[in-house]
Amino acid sequence: MSQDRRLSIPTMVAFGAGNVAEGVKSTAYGTFLLFFYQQVLGLSGSLAGLALAISVLADAVSDPIIGQFSDRMKSKWGRRHPLIAASAIPLGISFFLLFNPPSGLSQGHLFVWLVTTAVMARIAMTFYDIPHLALGAEMAHDYDQRTTLFTISTWFRIASGAFITYLAYELFFPTTERFDPGILNQEGYFYLGIFCGLSMVVAMVVCVVGTWSEIPYLRKSNTPGAAGLMGFFIEIKSLFLSPSFRAIFIGLFFYVLIVNIERSIGTFAAVHFWGLPTETLSKMSLASLAGAFVAFPLVRVLTSIVDKKYLLFGIMVLAMVNINIFVCGRLFLPGIFPENGSPFIPVFVAINFFFVGVISLIVISTLNSMYGDIADEYEEITDKRREGSLFAARSFAGKAASATGIMLGGVLLDVISFPEQAAYGSVDPEIVWQLGVIYAPGTSIFILLTLYFFSKYQITRDKHAQTIETIRQRRLKTDPEEVLE
Repeated sequence: MSQDRRLSIPTMVAFGAGNVAEGVKSTAYGTFLLFFYQQVLGLSGSLAGLALAISVLADAVSDPIIGQFSDRMKSKWGRRHPLIAASAIPLGISFFLLFNPPSGLSQGHLFVWLVTTAVMARIAMTFYDIPHLALGAEMAHDYDQRTTLFTISTWFRIASGAFITYLAYELFFPTTERFDPGILNQEGYFYLGIFCGLSMVVAMVVCVVGTWSEIPYLRKSNTPGAAGLMGFFIEIKSLFLSPSFRAIFIGLFFYVLIVNIERSIGTFAAVHFWGLPTETLSKMSLASLAGAFVAFPLVRVLTSIVDKKYLLFGIMVLAMVNINIFVCGRLFLPGIFPENGSPFIPVFVAINFFFVGVISLIVISTLNSMYGDIADEYEEITDKRREGSLFAARSFAGKAASATGIMLGGVLLDVISFPEQAAYGSVDPEIVWQLGVIYAPGTSIFILLTLYFFSKYQITRDKHAQTIETIRQRRLKTDPEEVLE
């Protein structure tokens, strides 16, 4: 390989477009799924949260197996592309079934349906997501271009999530005389399932086709480690010797925990705490998309000025301020902060969503880029490329936190006795107040823990440059034709 070879813009865009699948999945899961099963179908919050937690934990167990399989796979089409392509159709079908259970199911049968289809959809997604992340780390080796690649990918994830949210509220869940809020309308979830499934399949095809030309330039499978779950945990144990890996692994757990608690009750808060109709909620997704647009050029600029660690730390401080400032104003300054119905409320919520878009793009793209840097550090130490296993570890931490956050969200709804099929204005104000406490100040302790662990990350630009040079010199000795790009 040529040391100066860099990725083209079309290739990076095609790779990023593949992340539409993750954006659609995350938005549908986080915004609509718990609400659909708890409010529309009548499954208890605890059972719905437990079902989703089980699916996430089952998925987390599959991550290391799929990651290792991807690392060790040998084919004329490379290690990653066959798995991405094979996962598309199963993911689309299982996602449609997730939002379309048979009618007349009992609580027990509905619980089983949710567990089964959620596990199917999540495992199908893992066959795409882990190889896709590993592919990005393999394609881009440069410290800055890797950040650019994952920033493009993250932008597609956030933009697709915002678009799905806008489309769902506008077309599938409009407010009607019968359904207020419109997301109580079960028929809309049929179309949501179809549209999400098709969108994910198309995105994955674009990714495979658009990055196909990179296959000859990707690193081949090298010395294998121990296989299976035990082998994965042996490798993770060795990775924990790195302070940087510990910092990102544990910090990511708490960050995803926060996101999933807030997502699982975010729709409840938007409708009942802020009193927003679905038509207004659809516009909030556009505010989030605007934030992602603003953040997109900022990531490269900011990472050229400060190391990734400091950027991540600063943006998490912003996240804590953003989630608390307006909610706490409503909770603790009721005489000063405007009541629902005021024209200022949609403005406040739009500002919050705007910064969510900024924060999400910077955090996710920076974290993914940092995992790629850790993959280089791991090769320097062990002479092994383990992008699949590393991103499986990332996914394992995220999904364990996701399972915990989703389950906590469902349980907390039951703890405060939030009613089913609740129309706007029908919920006891005390319950609404408790919902607000959970939504913002209650999650802030996890933000503080996230900040603590992110502060322990140690890979800097200079240290990464030294790592890359060490790897390049080693490869020159063993295989002069295979030089790091």
